[in-house]
Amino acid sequence: MACVAYKKTILMSAVWLLVLSCSNDSDLSLSANNAANHGNDPNTPHASDNTVSTDSSHPSATDTDPHNHGDSNNANNNDNNGVDTSPQTSTDPPPLVFLPWDPPTFNNQELPAGMPVVNIEISAEDTQSLDANPYTADDVLGVFTDGNGKSYAQARINYRGAFQLKNLIELTGLRNWKVKFAANNMYLNRREWNFNYEPHFRQKLALDLLRFADVRVPSAQHVILQVNGRNQGMYLQYEDPDSKNWLFDMFGYDDGDLYKAALDTPLQKDHEKCFATFETLGTDFTSAQNGYMCHYNKKTNHKRAPYDYTTIGEFIVALNNTPESEIEDWFYANFDVESFLSYLAISNFIANWDSYPQRPKNFWIYHNPRSQNLIFIPWDLDNTFYETSIWDQYNQMGTTASIFYELDKHDYREIHPIEGTERPLARRLIKIPAVRQAYIDRYRALVASMLNPAYLGARIDELNAIVSPHISSGDRTELSSANTDMKSFVEKRHTHVTNQLNAQP
Repeated sequence: MACVAYKKTILMSAVWLLVLSCSNDSDLSLSANNAANHGNDPNTPHASDNTVSTDSSHPSATDTDPHNHGDSNNANNNDNNGVDTSPQTSTDPPPLVFLPWDPPTFNNQELPAGMPVVNIEISAEDTQSLDANPYTADDVLGVFTDGNGKSYAQARINYRGAFQLKNLIELTGLRNWKVKFAANNMYLNRREWNFNYEPHFRQKLALDLLRFADVRVPSAQHVILQVNGRNQGMYLQYEDPDSKNWLFDMFGYDDGDLYKAALDTPLQKDHEKCFATFETLGTDFTSAQNGYMCHYNKKTNHKRAPYDYTTIGEFIVALNNTPESEIEDWFYANFDVESFLSYLAISNFIANWDSYPQRPKNFWIYHNPRSQNLIFIPWDLDNTFYETSIWDQYNQMGTTASIFYELDKHDYREIHPIEGTERPLARRLIKIPAVRQAYIDRYRALVASMLNPAYLGARIDELNAIVSPHISSGDRTELSSANTDMKSFVEKRHTHVTNQLNAQP
């Protein structure tokens, strides 16, 4: 297969290169040589063997408060929407220290190694505490045991999710879980892990596709989850971006400002919810009343500067006010455009209706001081690869959505008016002629390599072969049905997308 290269000349005559390397008719990977785009400072020495230390041993790892590691779609954060009300010990930021770092590389043929059995052990009293307030309960202490039999005592355990958790409890009686580990006793070198009941490959496949296109997302693997020794079923285990080690591994720096978009839980009324449209919310970025706090939950540096939302605030104000004649240079200087274009194409193909730009929620934003730009991190991709249904008013994309759905104009029929109709981050970007063409070209390259029935059908079969022998008959039936539906979706979506791309320049 031919390789496709994209080149963009930006301010200061810097050249940004994104190289899609294709082989074996389906292999897609991104070159790790793009120092600017990957936050890789060419003046910083590189370690040939990237060994990552624990959170607390990174010179820049200053924020290790366990309460700042919740799921912000769930009220179980216990962090006052990112604001720590304890006495502040320092207002001065630490000096920037860039450790040796090699950008990660990914192979789109890689597969998970087996299907571990993991166990969460909590007391009956603590279970009752969580059940009494599934969206707002405090963490409880328990023991987590991994697939090798290693136990992690004093793990902080809670339910995770919002509406998905609500549906799961009502329909199955099961729970989704979040487990937080001590900094000196982490599981797989991460402090936070999520466990979602998912007898399907929707989110797993979505995360894989994004990773293989060099979009920085959590790794994911299916496991058999037990609670107090009783099998719960086929769960997707995936790490949390709110982890110093994950930030360092992905971006080469772990102490930038990290924000989780939106506050939207089943217990809230519409007027209490906050969505993340990237519209301007004023020019007050630092007071306790600033308008950005609820919409962009600050997850790092909250102790040092609890009310300082300057990073996200200044970015949003500039996004909405930079003149058309300067906006292209501004984007490439301040935002990771390349990874976002790959996200937009993949998100569109898999009908990711529950995230930006379709809905202003379910993503993270990280400011990487190493690359001096903001980076979009996708999140909660389980509602993907679904056709539209008369029973589902939220999924309005399905297999026939335009490749420019929500990019040129507001296409989503409003269910909650508070979500708004403006999506300036996506629409101002795609309005730039060169970027629009780059999006089309990126979409074509991804369709040729991964977003097609041959690659996706084979990968579903390979994943199925790994997990099917280990799961219950009930989960196996659910999985088989989901696999059939996903393959049908891919066939139909590929036809519609190909026809649309053929009509583009």
